[in-house]
Amino acid sequence: MTSTESQTFIDALTHIDWHLDAGRHAQARKEFERALTTLATPQDLQRLTTLADAFAKEPYVVAKARLRSLYRRSDAELKAWLNMFVTRTDPGLFRPVEDKPRWITAVPITAVNWKVRRMVARDPNRIQYRSPSVATEIAAEIAWEKPEHIAALKAKRRPVREPRLVTDYIRTRFLRDAQPAFEPSAWDRNYVRQVAEQILAERDRAGLRTRDDFDPISIAATRTGIDVRDDDRPAFQANGNGLDYDRTTVPPLQGWVCVYCFGERACSDHFRTDTDGQRVSDDGLCEYCHDNGRPGIAALPAGFTLAEEVTAYCQYLTDHYPAVAPALLDSLRERSTGIVRGLVLAFLDNRHRVNESSAPVTTLTPVALRRARCRSCYATDRLVDTHDLCETCRTHYRIAA
Repeated sequence: MTSTESQTFIDALTHIDWHLDAGRHAQARKEFERALTTLATPQDLQRLTTLADAFAKEPYVVAKARLRSLYRRSDAELKAWLNMFVTRTDPGLFRPVEDKPRWITAVPITAVNWKVRRMVARDPNRIQYRSPSVATEIAAEIAWEKPEHIAALKAKRRPVREPRLVTDYIRTRFLRDAQPAFEPSAWDRNYVRQVAEQILAERDRAGLRTRDDFDPISIAATRTGIDVRDDDRPAFQANGNGLDYDRTTVPPLQGWVCVYCFGERACSDHFRTDTDGQRVSDDGLCEYCHDNGRPGIAALPAGFTLAEEVTAYCQYLTDHYPAVAPALLDSLRERSTGIVRGLVLAFLDNRHRVNESSAPVTTLTPVALRRARCRSCYATDRLVDTHDLCETCRTHYRIAA
């Protein structure tokens, strides 16, 4: 042992502090190992371990208060030891491990100072929000409504309650800009018109001359950020209006077409009665085909319902004309209203679920439709189902159903 080596544990710590101030980290590390293995007593090691645990398990303010209370109840020897080894500043040993992600309030990152931005950037438990697609949300909603899923939830020993984080993630639509833009509404068009009128009024008050080709709508659209036309009518195409005059002059079909000649039928062909005045089921034929004995839909038993009649009509077209049945049923859906429209939609969904098999559809539950905005294309004033999808978008997400 040289004369430069420390003789006691406290002298060794003082010597280590001198090495660190002088930048001699290798000598300090070597002196620290010798102090712990040679000079430190078992009591010193136990006290240092307890002191490190106090700062590592609790925040600095709490640990400092506990050590202050211990200092008041200690003898002179322990007080001297605490004065020597307890730090006066936060050592930074407290690093809590979060079992659950913290709830971070949505504050713009530019609104906080650089210290908070650095902390958030380095936080390993930072929450990253992802907005699920419409198909994922619809698939989840349909999965929740399945009987086997409901039975599985009821069979659990405890009630199922999702965490608030998951519930808010599904119900709130983060990153809405990833979805298609909203179509301009009537309110947007009126708002742009009001701004255009203000622009003209400003020019008049300023005494500026307004030429005939001055376009205040374009300036108002740029100022408001709403790209909308002043004309409510559909815009013309670049190569013409695209209107089929021959098709436009022919009036559209009404009601259910004949299942044999596909001609339009009168209302009396659909509502037929027997000799006793009781209504019989629709055979799907027009008057000409019915009088000539052409084949049609088989008669339903007495007491049939509207759902059974619609099912028989759609099933007949599917069985006898499988190639054109989807187009025929789709045109029938467009011409129908109310419950009949929902029944045709239910038949198309049922045929998709059975994967175009030959199994006949016996019962139908009409799809509930209402007027609202579609959650996929954001078209306003459309007939949407319980999943807030219009009839056009239902075909895109029918695989999720």
